[in-house]
Amino acid sequence: MFYGPGGPYALFAGKDASRALAKMSFEPEDLTSDISGLGPFELDALQDWEYKFMSKYVKVGTVKKTVPVEDGNTASTAAAETSETAPKAPATEEKPREVAAEEVKEKEAAADEGAKES
Repeated sequence: MFYGPGGPYALFAGKDASRALAKMSFEPEDLTSDISGLGPFELDALQDWEYKFMSKYVKVGTVKKTVPVEDGNTASTAAAETSETAPKAPATEEKPREVAAEEVKEKEAAADEGAKES
């Protein structure tokens, strides 16, 4: 009822909306798996959403990242896969979330140090 057609959260259905969840955003530009540039609080919020969903819903599939595939002179895109035979880890997640969060913290600390030196 919430995520189905016409529901208040229908915009999240069938896509990796990690950025929107982390930012608590309903903006169309945030409906993406791109979590680059998020701060530690946003990454923690995203982790909280993951735990909440895992405890409340049964996993029925995985949203795979759509990537261009070269077919000679034409380009096509890989389709989203939602079968139970999907890989257990999302294809969009190249590193464990904790590692990605730590890298973001390190980059922010380095940027702060650079600003202080200027």
